[in-house]
Amino acid sequence: MTQDPATPLPIRITQATCTRLDEAEGREWILADGRGGYACGTVAGTPTRRYHGLLIDAVTPPTGRQLLLHSIQERVLVGDASFDLATNRWSDESIHPRGCDHLVGFELEGRTPTWTWSLGGRILQRRLALRDRTVQVHWSTPDGDHPMHLQFSLLVSNRSHHGLYQAGELTPCTTVEDGAATIRWPFGPSPVLEVSCEGTLMARGSWWRGFRLAEEEARGFPCREDAWEALEGEVVIDPQAGAQLHAGVDARVVRTRPDLVAAAREADQGNLAAAGEASADTLRGRMVVAASQFLADRRHADGRVGKTLIAGFPWFTDWGRDTMISLPGLVLETGHHEVAGEILRTFAAHEHAGLIPNVFDDRGGTPMYNTVDASLLFIEAVRRWHEATGDDHGLRDLWPTVSSIIEHYRTGTLHGIGVDERDSLLHAGEPGLQLTWMDARVGDHVITPRRGKPVEINAFWYRALRTAASFAKVLGEPSEPMEAAAVRVRNSFRRFWNPDTGGLFDVLDGPEGDDPAIRPNQLLALGAASDLVDREQALGILGIGREQLLVTMGVRSLSPEHGGFVPRYEGSPAERDAAYHQGTAWPWLLGAYVEACRSVGTGDGDRVARAVLGQLARHLLEAGMGTVSEILDGMAPNRPRGCFAQAWSVAAMLDILRTGGGSSVATGSDAHERRSQETSGVG
Repeated sequence: MTQDPATPLPIRITQATCTRLDEAEGREWILADGRGGYACGTVAGTPTRRYHGLLIDAVTPPTGRQLLLHSIQERVLVGDASFDLATNRWSDESIHPRGCDHLVGFELEGRTPTWTWSLGGRILQRRLALRDRTVQVHWSTPDGDHPMHLQFSLLVSNRSHHGLYQAGELTPCTTVEDGAATIRWPFGPSPVLEVSCEGTLMARGSWWRGFRLAEEEARGFPCREDAWEALEGEVVIDPQAGAQLHAGVDARVVRTRPDLVAAAREADQGNLAAAGEASADTLRGRMVVAASQFLADRRHADGRVGKTLIAGFPWFTDWGRDTMISLPGLVLETGHHEVAGEILRTFAAHEHAGLIPNVFDDRGGTPMYNTVDASLLFIEAVRRWHEATGDDHGLRDLWPTVSSIIEHYRTGTLHGIGVDERDSLLHAGEPGLQLTWMDARVGDHVITPRRGKPVEINAFWYRALRTAASFAKVLGEPSEPMEAAAVRVRNSFRRFWNPDTGGLFDVLDGPEGDDPAIRPNQLLALGAASDLVDREQALGILGIGREQLLVTMGVRSLSPEHGGFVPRYEGSPAERDAAYHQGTAWPWLLGAYVEACRSVGTGDGDRVARAVLGQLARHLLEAGMGTVSEILDGMAPNRPRGCFAQAWSVAAMLDILRTGGGSSVATGSDAHERRSQETSGVG
């Protein structure tokens, strides 16, 4: 079966899926506000994660995220009957109510999540939109000539999106006046939530106790949460105009009741136009809309606001490595060249001793620089940006950062990063520290330390030297030292060849010698600089990738033939940490695999790309609806895990789409989850 990428591809599931609670809970949606804030939940409406809620506000963009609006528990009156729309799991194992039993459809209209219920022969639709720190809920009756009455309880919280809200703590006070309400907590980063609707509001004050967060339970975390009922309300849904409710932190915006659903449609059309797409309901159009959700503001210490990329929803902020991997596909391929320049300048402003931040602190503290690859990937991102824009003036502004990276890496910088003068290869690492993308650890134990000379890092170093030399020529700077260094790296790279495996060593000169483990890093190296090996060697590397690493919608982080292979990413936080890079599969690595096939010129690059895009078409209806997951189990059925919306996963798909894939697409059949992004001791 084949599918043309231009064929309509609606992100829609029907009653058969929606009314099966396990299926509807296993599919999630995300709305981002461009500041780092978001709303997200399950199709069923069941909160299963601590991150689920209708308004998570970024107090210090894109960090300081606080859950404010927990949920709206709706009940619709039709004649003498009443129908609950919500679905909740409780700590006593009960499920009540079961609004999903009436759910006949869910779809994404662009980015807009839309639910459709059949209630006693009447159809009700609900749409959500998020903007300006405000969420809009819009109800409509597309088939009706008569109004419909809807009652609701509005449940609130005031906690970090990494935490849990418990009865008795930080209780708010609610005041109601003229169809609007103010919910005020005694203290906190976001002390006020404003609410406005077209019906009646009544202040309430009681705890709803014992929500059971099933996904947190499965991840080995505390899973019981309470919420505060601040309001009850009632609206009449007009058959022509519908009805709406707004909630947010800015009273002026909330009480103005802007049409945020229409604004979301307009924003989607603008993003599609910038990318040269006419519709969101094509494979590339869907990826363009998904990409737009990761763009966010970053407020600098001096008050300036720049641009950045959220690494993944729901728990990541902006990571340097993830941003540089994602930027070419996520921002440049979607036509946002100016934004790409802003992002590069944001990270350049934080460069220190040749390193750009690996991660910004979620509480606004000092960035962490524990990365060897982010700076090298920064140079590649600058190359792709300059290639797209031809902006020599902007390149001149970024040149000091590029040259600082090259010089500090050459002479040596933090964390043991530097060139070994004996072979000109780049080494990195210190005990207890993880510097490459394989960054999992359990307590003080680093799972994949990769100390020594990692294979992909040296390919990135080689590419960075060549790129910096080309920049120098454009800018009239000396290029010969970098060109000569690149030649020395290429001559020494032959050391990575391992005749016993017919591939490349993963790390050279480590504490225990050379590491022959079969990992995808040799594919990253091949995709970055295929001229570092001869054609026969390149074919051998691709063969290893195809036979031992490639799975549906991802590439394994370790061969199943290795004794340390872990087939499933599940269990306690420590168990998941230990699996994160020990067999878990990653969608973003598919970009490197396809690029390696193309750069080697095997002739099957288009076929491989078509297979990947066919798998993508199915994946968009699973896990995170309309987007791409962070990771998957390393063994079939390769269940999606981790974040359900990951920037570099979406970026890889856009890069694969950029390079073609032919006219037809074959349809195919959380480690630590960067613990510092959640909360102390939480991963």
